[in-house]
Amino acid sequence: MKENKITGKNNRKKWFFSIAAVIVLLIIAFPFALNFYLQRKLPDLVNQKTPYKLELKNFDLSLISGDFVATDMKISTKNPDDKKITQIKGNVKKIEIRDFSVWKALFNKSYHADQFLLSDSDVKIKLAPKTEKEKKATKKTDLHIKNIVMSNVFADIVNAEGKPVFVGKKINIKLKDIEQNDNDAKIPLAFKEFKIDAKEVHIGVNDFYQINADEIFAANKTLDLRKFHLQPIQKPQNYNAKNIFDFSTERLLAKDFNISKDSLIVSDIIFTNPDLKVTSTGKNTVEKDKNPKEVEMKIGLKNIDFQRGKIVVMQANKDKTASVDNFNFKLTNIVFDKNTVKEKIPFRFTNHDIEADNIYFKASNLQALKIKKISSRNSNIIIEKLQMITLGKSAQKDLFNVTTDEIKIINNKTKYIGQKLNIHFGGLEIKTPDVKIISASQKSKQKKASSETPEFAAKLGFIKISNGKISQTSLGKEKLAVGKFDIQLNNISSDNNQLKKDLPINFSSHLITAQKVFLDAGKYYTLKVGDLKNAGKQTDIKDLQYRPKYSRAGFSKVIAKESDLYTITVKKIGITDSNSKLFKNQQIDISKVAIDGLHCNIYHDLAPPDDTEARYLFSKKLRGMKMPMFVKNVAIKNSSLEYEENAENSNIPGKLTFDEFGIDITNVNNGKIKGRPTVINADAKFAFYGKANTEVNWKFDVMNLEDKYTINGKILKLSAENVNLFVRPYLNVTLDGNIDYLKFDYYGTNAGIAGNFYFKYNEMYVNFLNKKGNERKLLSKVANWFVKNESTGEPDHVVIEKKRESDRSFFSMLWQGIMEGLKKYLI
Repeated sequence: MKENKITGKNNRKKWFFSIAAVIVLLIIAFPFALNFYLQRKLPDLVNQKTPYKLELKNFDLSLISGDFVATDMKISTKNPDDKKITQIKGNVKKIEIRDFSVWKALFNKSYHADQFLLSDSDVKIKLAPKTEKEKKATKKTDLHIKNIVMSNVFADIVNAEGKPVFVGKKINIKLKDIEQNDNDAKIPLAFKEFKIDAKEVHIGVNDFYQINADEIFAANKTLDLRKFHLQPIQKPQNYNAKNIFDFSTERLLAKDFNISKDSLIVSDIIFTNPDLKVTSTGKNTVEKDKNPKEVEMKIGLKNIDFQRGKIVVMQANKDKTASVDNFNFKLTNIVFDKNTVKEKIPFRFTNHDIEADNIYFKASNLQALKIKKISSRNSNIIIEKLQMITLGKSAQKDLFNVTTDEIKIINNKTKYIGQKLNIHFGGLEIKTPDVKIISASQKSKQKKASSETPEFAAKLGFIKISNGKISQTSLGKEKLAVGKFDIQLNNISSDNNQLKKDLPINFSSHLITAQKVFLDAGKYYTLKVGDLKNAGKQTDIKDLQYRPKYSRAGFSKVIAKESDLYTITVKKIGITDSNSKLFKNQQIDISKVAIDGLHCNIYHDLAPPDDTEARYLFSKKLRGMKMPMFVKNVAIKNSSLEYEENAENSNIPGKLTFDEFGIDITNVNNGKIKGRPTVINADAKFAFYGKANTEVNWKFDVMNLEDKYTINGKILKLSAENVNLFVRPYLNVTLDGNIDYLKFDYYGTNAGIAGNFYFKYNEMYVNFLNKKGNERKLLSKVANWFVKNESTGEPDHVVIEKKRESDRSFFSMLWQGIMEGLKKYLI
């Protein structure tokens, strides 16, 4: 019994070990058996189980080592008309995969291999349309090959629509020690050694663009592309972007570049004959990345060089909006990394060299800019022959025609720091600008768009504009012209805070000169200035002429009511500014206005209809000025004034002349600058009618609402012959005799004038005239019985009081006050 038990146990052990041995043997033998099976049956399996037909001359597969080798392989699609499957047709001389992890591929869908080799192959593939499941799939395939070698490969891979995915001839590729990067913020592939060459390459970038190249060569850290072309492949209306880009270059050559997972470093990149075409789609689509990923790689370029390039920008209707016929562009030491990408300009560089010829930019449907040449080397920029031209006519917008020979920006150090633009020039020179403005005839008021000014700071050493011209026309008539002007501003600065102040820029000193200035001064007058100079607080004007557009007779025909006609010339005007503000919070604050050599002629024709509108005194007119004003002193010397009044049916106009005229006026103001005196005082001296020395003092408080004033004066040795120049045309009388002096001491308000009048004369006679100017002797004789023909001794004064006519001026009221005094003395 014991022997049977022992024998039974031994049998069970033998069976156990036998079964275990068989299992181990099967496990060991299975790969070899499967390998043997696949070597014999793989083509049959492919032919039976797939829609493809496979022919192999030699085939070797090792599931243990993961090596796969096949030669003289042919593959094709059984049914070329079935559009639902990927169409394949190809011949492969040799394909080899080394160290392929079969088990990972089967169970983990992870495809790793040490080497992939393909040689002497010609493959055509048309991809099947993606299914909905494939379109929704987002998981990336785990594919990694450490070394890739391809030689003499012809590939023609297109998508379901027949557009290229990858097409190329004579493809030779050698990539060694490839490193992949799963981080989207870094470079996806890096390798230690590479060699690539191919001909007639076409790569589908996406549904909208493809890349073409006649020849590609990359080896020994060099990349050389011949006839490279980034080409749009759809109609403009199909693009969702704002612009479509079409870029080609005769040659793209990159030298000495190194690729790692974290960086791309290139010594030189050269583009030969680059040609960029940008076409607008007319859409405003702007795609914003809600969760932008931080750039964690660094791109460094020692030199980038564009040679003999072209640029054209067009609208969707093919209307050209910008172009550059020829440009050469060099940058050195360019850096693009996670720091620079946050800046307004997402890269940095140290030096540049730019040349561009025949630049065109269409700013709007009505304006365009042309530049013959721009050159910029490091920190200096030169713009030659700039033109702004009009492209049409407009009644609503001002248009500009501008030419300038040269614009030079010196020592440009402008750059962005963070989001702040720092404008920094050593200087800006503009030579011979000629500005022509065509003003709109029906300019409409447009609401200003409320937008914040980007953060900036500006610092310029100087701005110099030399030998410039400017003119403005409206409806074919010249409104403004400057025959020559020069501007120099030194040490200019500005920023966002400065823009809020009165003057948007600061500068340490300036000089502005202008010659042959013409201004259309309104409906009836023109203004001309021979020379104008402004430096610091001082402005000097020479040869000013304020002249009417019409003759006296012509003026009287075009005015609807009585009005004065002025003709003014001035030899010199000097203006010393104190604290005037001309931009924000405007005010006129002047220390002194000095006028030398003023000649003013005032002509008044009584023939037109009377102007019955109320006339205000000077104090009320000044108070009505909206802009605050204060002029501490106005001094006029070496001047002359004439007033001529042509009465209806008179033979000659009446005339008053004030020769050797000089006046000193203090505190000219409108009371709107606090703390300034409001009493205006004027002291005048002149030769009345060229012979009678005269002194006048006039004073009033501009803030007095009754317009109170005082005025007193004295005229010495006034000839009756001179008085007749004004009396004869209006009263049809003449006076004979001599006047020793005439004095008046008046005061008043806007209601009238009153005061004392003094008059000393002798041998005074009145002669009445008829319409023909002949004396009416009888009437004159009778009248002289009532005239006191002589005042003896120191005359006493007479008191006058005259109510003001509201439609008459202050000087008319003063003259009536004098005439009232004469009547009381003579009659």
